Amino acid sequence: MGNDQGLTVAITGVSGYVGGRLIELLERDDRVSRILGFDIQPPGDTRSTKLIFDSVDVRNPALGTRLSGVDVLIHLAFVMDPIKDEASMRDVNVNGTQNVFKSAGKAGVPKVVYTSSAVAYGAHPDNDVPLTEESPLRANLDFSYSAHKLECEYVVREFLDEFPETKVVTFRPAIVLGPHADSAWSHQLEAPVLFSIQGHRPPFQFVHEDDVAGALAFSVTADMNGAYNLAPRDWLEYDEISSIIGRRRVDIPEPVAFSMADRMWAMGLGEAPAGYLHYVMYPWVMSPDRLEAAGFKCEHSSYDSLMATLEVTRGRVRLGRAKVNTSDLKRAGLIGVAGIAAVGVFKGLRRRAA
Repeated sequence: MGNDQGLTVAITGVSGYVGGRLIELLERDDRVSRILGFDIQPPGDTRSTKLIFDSVDVRNPALGTRLSGVDVLIHLAFVMDPIKDEASMRDVNVNGTQNVFKSAGKAGVPKVVYTSSAVAYGAHPDNDVPLTEESPLRANLDFSYSAHKLECEYVVREFLDEFPETKVVTFRPAIVLGPHADSAWSHQLEAPVLFSIQGHRPPFQFVHEDDVAGALAFSVTADMNGAYNLAPRDWLEYDEISSIIGRRRVDIPEPVAFSMADRMWAMGLGEAPAGYLHYVMYPWVMSPDRLEAAGFKCEHSSYDSLMATLEVTRGRVRLGRAKVNTSDLKRAGLIGVAGIAAVGVFKGLRRRAA
């Protein structure tokens, strides 16, 4: 790969959550001479001298004409948090991924790195603990994000049938947290009340945003091929997390929880359809053995990643989709009202579901 001038690395979704951190790492890597960044909007503040930004949608067939001479293509573009327009979400996620791989194949890109997700394994009571890369992919299809990740795993398999000589590295990250996290998962840490489902206390595994970027950068030059779980060696039990966060916890019966999630999603108050509840009911923690054998080990534990996020989010409370500083609530004498209101919403929805 590459030439005397170094490697050319292309990144889709370069302006997203992980893209900026990845640019910083590749900027410092002397083996990389050029970074082609693709997105529909330019990245934020970056001083990269290697980055060449190109405004292009991953669904655009013209993407293939931009990949000539690319040594490694890293596909990050994906709508992560569910949106009401699921057809548009799937168009970007699945059809966009198909176009990216098709374009890479036609352009003769020798290596493609794709970020899948641990959600592709699904959350089930009989899951392996921990999951390995040989565990079956059984994503819960009533959660759009996990369904799309599973579809894209099949896109990868179809691509390899057509282009068997291409190396494809598929990362399956655990829940990504860190100081810049801004997702449905990180928002749960800002809720005035922690809701849990009666009878279910699964462990959770968190991977630090810097470790995700680090693994992606590592894969550019590493001798890697196939699927790799991207996670630290540890995970946290539910009660540990609850104790660390230190907020009131309310247990909800499973039928009520699904009804409540459906209604909140329909009213625009929830951030995900009810299918995500599987992932707070059953275990889906992973073993990083294969990734560590390839030479990469996460520097941050699940505890580190959780604490890095909490340091940023502790000063605010999320009410629906709105963020409120706790200092403002205290000044208004409303610090306890937020929790009472959240419980009140739950009780009201519970009565309607009964």
